[in-house]
Amino acid sequence: MRRLLIAATAIAGALGGTVAAPVFPGGRRLEDSATFEYNDLSTYSVVFEKCQFVKAYEDEVAEDEDNDTPLATKHFVVYRLCPSDSCENSCEENYGTYVVEVDTYLQTTIEYQTQAFEDMCDNCDEKCNEDGGYCSGCGLICYNYENLENNGYVDAAQFVECQELEYGDDDGLQLYIGPTCSSGGDKIAVGLFSDENCWEPYTDLDVEEVLGGKLSYHLLSHASKDEGTVCLTCLESNDDEDEQNDQDQADYDDVNEMCENLYYAAAKCESKTGLEGGFVQTNREDQDYENQVENEFMACTFINSLLWGSYTETGEIDIDSKRDVVIQQATPLQILSLSLLSLSLVGLAGAIVYLRRRIDTQFPDTKTSFVANPGGQLA
Repeated sequence: MRRLLIAATAIAGALGGTVAAPVFPGGRRLEDSATFEYNDLSTYSVVFEKCQFVKAYEDEVAEDEDNDTPLATKHFVVYRLCPSDSCENSCEENYGTYVVEVDTYLQTTIEYQTQAFEDMCDNCDEKCNEDGGYCSGCGLICYNYENLENNGYVDAAQFVECQELEYGDDDGLQLYIGPTCSSGGDKIAVGLFSDENCWEPYTDLDVEEVLGGKLSYHLLSHASKDEGTVCLTCLESNDDEDEQNDQDQADYDDVNEMCENLYYAAAKCESKTGLEGGFVQTNREDQDYENQVENEFMACTFINSLLWGSYTETGEIDIDSKRDVVIQQATPLQILSLSLLSLSLVGLAGAIVYLRRRIDTQFPDTKTSFVANPGGQLA
């Protein structure tokens, strides 16, 4: 329990603080501070894994005399970087696992999703106008999204940041609205909270009843496992009509800004899953950023604790529930390495036996008997 709390506090502090800013292939720098390098990630895609509340130590909370606990509720998202060609089939090798705070994940990915959706609708309008007909596919999707309110829906994407909710209540109840996790962590949803930081969920009222409409999660579909795996490619678009793509292409690499920002902000677990050319591998070989590289073990430990159910839905360390046995499938590279190691040990043992017999055969007089004579002397 103590180890989990230390890991959660350390990772939360690292994600909320300043880390080295990367130089991406081509030399683009995100911040004017120290930089690190990694190889091209344009062939990878971002895949949502889980969201989880975690209660961790917070200095500001501990210093507030009105608080009865020094712990603050943090909201984390675990995601993978999977090879794009195997992304939809649940990549099992050459991938990395990462954790960021939910605000960072949603702001970055929804900006990307919004731009991609707008581009799709613009292209759809052009094709429909050229054909002179009605587009029953993308045109209908875009039309329905543009008319969400008229159809009794509320766009969930507008609540990705914690905010005060205008809610009239005779008792003076003040509610806040922001991102939350589903009961199993398989989806980022929108929920009600009783505090301005969106740390304490408020469950006495239904969020859709308070909003007066059904929530549409179209732009948050990538943050859910309800409808299968959604892959967000890290390859930047060749379409240079919008300002974001202009800025993206100006950095002379093939990695889009969404992946750059997510990768920069995340605590990284890469070595154990064989990600080729990631931050940890590249900088370990160059003997750079030794502190961050060596802290990968702590990052991996914390990420595993999130994925393996070490915390309750509200972020408490779950010390009472029975743990399910987690069986991890070895990658082909790991299987090959273990097989070669086993064969090497068997071969070494055989060589030792063979050499021992040769020595005993050729030099029989060198044997020494350690049997004690009656007089107490060794023969």
